[in-house]
Amino acid sequence: MGFRFLFPTMATAAVIVVFLNGAAAAEGEMNMVFYMHDNVKGNNVTAIPVAGVNGSSSSPGHFGTVVVISDVITKSPQLAEFDSHNILGRAHGMYVNTNLVTGLDFLMLFSLIFNDLEYNGSTLELHGTDRFNQPQREYAVIGGTGKFRFARGYAVVTTEFLSGPNSVLKFNTTLRTD
Repeated sequence: MGFRFLFPTMATAAVIVVFLNGAAAAEGEMNMVFYMHDNVKGNNVTAIPVAGVNGSSSSPGHFGTVVVISDVITKSPQLAEFDSHNILGRAHGMYVNTNLVTGLDFLMLFSLIFNDLEYNGSTLELHGTDRFNQPQREYAVIGGTGKFRFARGYAVVTTEFLSGPNSVLKFNTTLRTD
């Protein structure tokens, strides 16, 4: 008689465990939208070519050029000089021009270093190929620290603004930290 009650109890416990595991995975997923301001020329330069065919005077639009960045990350696409409430942090890293023919593909490697109140000191690591002539690109979120420890996911990237070599990129990022 004990076995008749054992199986339904075990089956119910298994269903509860599966449901709780599914709920925990969904809770760990989050979406963030932010903007990266990449300025190669003009005031407030944040991206500097450091190597290429012509050394540090190489253009980012030429194959093989390496550009080191410290780009501002914001909540909105506009960036006013003293708008500290809009600034989330900076993107530190580099990109390399990898397209010999068009010069419009870039290998992107950078850390998003957050300094806003909610994520202060946390980082996200992103890596991907930016095919700049495509309306939408995708980067991988390959890690993080602080509140983003064990992060993995992806960022859908679009160009919000383009003026010569300067651009504002929109990142619609989905990640899990569980």
